[in-house]
Parts: sequence; C-alpha cells; structure tokens
Amino acid sequence: MQDIPVRNKELLNILEKYRKFLTRDKDEFQRVFHRSCKEHANNRHWLTGEGHLQEILDQGERHEGFPDYMYGYEVSVSRKNHQFFSNDAHPLERKDRTAELANLNRLISNWLGVRNTALTAFYPPGGFISWHNNANAAAYNLIFTWSEEGNGQFDYVDPRTKEVVSMPDVKGWQCKAAYFGHYGEKDRLFYHCAKTDGWRVTVSFTFDTSSMSEDYRAEVIEEISSEE
Repeated sequence: MQDIPVRNKELLNILEKYRKFLTRDKDEFQRVFHRSCKEHANNRHWLTGEGHLQEILDQGERHEGFPDYMYGYEVSVSRKNHQFFSNDAHPLERKDRTAELANLNRLISNWLGVRNTALTAFYPPGGFISWHNNANAAAYNLIFTWSEEGNGQFDYVDPRTKEVVSMPDVKGWQCKAAYFGHYGEKDRLFYHCAKTDGWRVTVSFTFDTSSMSEDYRAEVIEEISSEE
C-alpha cells in the first residue's frame, strides 16, 4: 500500500467540502443520518483485531468481500435501496443532502477522472470497519481519509509477508493507493480494516484491474501530491 501526501490545492478544496459536510453541524449530521451497527459498537476491539481477522481468513472464498460490520455513517448515494437517513430526517432534508453528496462525488470523480465511488463514510469517535478484502470488487483504488485529531488507523495484511501492518492516521487529509485482488489472485488479496477514536471521513474510488488503469492511476497520484 502506498501512502500519498495530498498537496494539490484544487483537490484539497474539493475534499474540504466533505469535511464541512460533516463538521458544520455535527449534532444535525447525527440527527439526519443513520448510524449503522450501533449494537456492535462495543465489539470494536474484536472486530478489528486478530481474532476476527483469523475468522475471515478461515472463511476463504466463502467470505463475500464486503465487511460484515461498519459502525458509522455509510452514505454512498450510488447504492440503491441503501438506508442512510434516520427516521427523523425530513423528506426535503433527504433530498437536499443527497443532492449535495452527489455533487461532491461528481466534483471529485471528474477531477480524478474516475467513474466509480466505492465508499463514502463518516466515522464517529469509536467508529470502525471490520476486517474484509473486497475480493468481490477487485480494482486499483485511491482512498482519501480525513481525521479530526489523527487518532485513527488503517490496518492491512501485507499480501507478500502476510504480516499485519498498521498505518496511523494523520491530522487532516491523506491518501492511500492499493490494489484489491480477487480470489483468482491469491497473492494479491488485500485484507484490511480501520478504526478511529475521533471523527473520520473516508472517500474511496476505484479504477479497474487493467494495466492501463494502473498507469493512469500513477499519473493521478502525481497530480495529488503536486503543489502546482
């Protein structure tokens, strides 16, 4: 996994809109949006720990690829029939918030030159996403993360060494680039999870599995880390 500094000012300006979407009124945000897996909030240590990782590894190809648990707000507007508003959210609020998110996704997708937004998630203090590998959605990807205090982390199993690697969050925005392999690529399966003790935003995008996408993503990475 590659850790990429986010220096491009135009991109940072777009990313900051995601942060403001959350931080301009956190109480209102929590009222409007549905927080998933609240009943599993106290199981974070297990679900992001080595015990659950081994459970997922033991499943082999029976593991679908998506995470079984995500304690936070998953607001990917492209996912049809996905409930991400609370019951208290007024229909007009839902309409306005959906339009705002869709516009943000469109802005950054156009800047990156990608079509697929894989995940848009907001994590509260104590939030997490459990171990999984996305083998059902193999692709080269970019993962943007904002941390309010830099007190979260992204853990993954190195596909070559099979060792668990922890990447601490930094305060503010950062970017990671990886390749999530499918079950036909045993040496490229990418098991990962994340957790945080403070507010955290994740927006990720996928290309595809082709070498052309790998080359194009390399060009995009240069733009992301450039100050010009």
